[in-house]
Amino acid sequence: MNINSLRIEKIICNSFKGISFLLFLFVSQVQAQVVTVPETNAKSRVVISPYAQAVPNNSYTFISVSHPSLDSALTQIGVGLEVVGMSTVVNTAAGRASIFTIDAGTTHRIFVANNSHSSLTSSLADSKTHIIFTQDSAQFGSIRAVSLNEDPTTATTVKGIKKFNNLSQLDFWGVVYVESSGTGFPMEFLGDAHDSTIGRNFHTSVLGGVSGKSTGVARGVN
Repeated sequence: MNINSLRIEKIICNSFKGISFLLFLFVSQVQAQVVTVPETNAKSRVVISPYAQAVPNNSYTFISVSHPSLDSALTQIGVGLEVVGMSTVVNTAAGRASIFTIDAGTTHRIFVANNSHSSLTSSLADSKTHIIFTQDSAQFGSIRAVSLNEDPTTATTVKGIKKFNNLSQLDFWGVVYVESSGTGFPMEFLGDAHDSTIGRNFHTSVLGGVSGKSTGVARGVN
């Protein structure tokens, strides 16, 4: 075997190793993607709403999640939101969930509706509009949202200001809308920026805001 043949074999071998490594990275990244809402009961990560419903030819649930750009918030926050106690079209943990990252100053819309709904179809879905389809029967349950960040009480310092990646930096709003009457009733969300318990087990010096630095680890009256 001549020198040129050895060189060609070496090049091919190195190329194959490089391709294999890239494929490994690609598979690892795909596996690392979050498709279900994390299992946790940590109050620092969870927002809940006790009631939601979707009834054929009667009602659906609408939820909005807004990032109001609080001075204590990072510009991107990962959210996992799921329906609890409802049967969905893909009746798995992934089928009951919507996973997204919300940017500062933006709002995401989530609809929970029966699969046969005439106007709430998959064609409406985009990067900021999410639809969880339930089976075509009366569905009653609740809503659970979880911060994708596993360490929500640890701040990231940006230009001298402490900022947090957690759901207490976001505004949740929702309504169970009754289509026949054009009315509905609002949903209460526990744990968001308006009603948060995160940080209440910390020392008071951590809770309080510091002018020019942070409003504190959370907002709310609880």
